[in-house]
Amino acid sequence: MTRFRLVAQPVLLFLLTGTPVAGQITVGIRAGASMSEVVVTGLHIDDQAPRREYMVGASVGLPLSPHLGIEFGGSYIQRGSTSTLLQLGDVDLRIQYLRLTGLARAAVPLAGPLSMHVLGGPAIAVETSCERDTTLALQPIVISIECDDPAGNAVTGPFDFGLMGGAGLRFAPGRIVLSVDVLYSHGIGSFLEPDQDYTAENRAIELQVGIGFAIG
Repeated sequence: MTRFRLVAQPVLLFLLTGTPVAGQITVGIRAGASMSEVVVTGLHIDDQAPRREYMVGASVGLPLSPHLGIEFGGSYIQRGSTSTLLQLGDVDLRIQYLRLTGLARAAVPLAGPLSMHVLGGPAIAVETSCERDTTLALQPIVISIECDDPAGNAVTGPFDFGLMGGAGLRFAPGRIVLSVDVLYSHGIGSFLEPDQDYTAENRAIELQVGIGFAIG
């Protein structure tokens, strides 16, 4: 423990006071693409295809030091997948969320205005809509249903909780900040109502491109 403190204390001191604090809040917008899947427990799925969709959002970055900060964001995201059950058919699940995030950010300068950073923190998503189409295996019939319909036997809840983490690059030659991030989101609980026969969790990879402006 003593050896750990001898190493950790200088590193923490460098992160907090290594260079003068910029003290600038950054506001920005971002857009990107996502690839998501649904991990189901308690129900056998023969095959599954991920859902490829887009996302848009905005963020506010608060600096704590030249190397550390917190980034709050709000995004419109889409989740789901297409699952094949041989005894039933293909089930196409489409969920739309409004997601709120609070991610800690640690940055390392590379060359000039270019830096690399890692991000991580919690996320909460509020469901805005959800549809499920079932294409029956034995006959060409498509059954469409809203996910909050009790007759569907897989009612979704209003919230989805998760953790996010990833890395990216930031280019900030002046007040304009350009960024590219690759993030992974991992659901930490079922997005179905607790009285369902099985559980389902969201997983997704996102590629985000953003532009921001330093203020203050």
